[in-house]
Amino acid sequence: MNANELADELDTMLKAIGLTDNRVPTMLRQQQAEIEALKAKTLTDEEITKLVIATKGDCVLFANAILKRVSEK
Repeated sequence: MNANELADELDTMLKAIGLTDNRVPTMLRQQQAEIEALKAKTLTDEEITKLVIATKGDCVLFANAILKRVSEK
């Protein structure tokens, strides 16, 4: 079950008991949107290979380069 499905279930339960406060379901839907956006931030094999070459295999530099590149997408 993803956050959207959980939000739908919560909405249904809240309405069944007469509550109309939908802040939590709304936050769950926002989190799912953020999760989907993060999933879309991927690098191709070619981009990763270029970063390995550019950082000469230095793990710390490579990790920083990956984080920087993904945050730019």
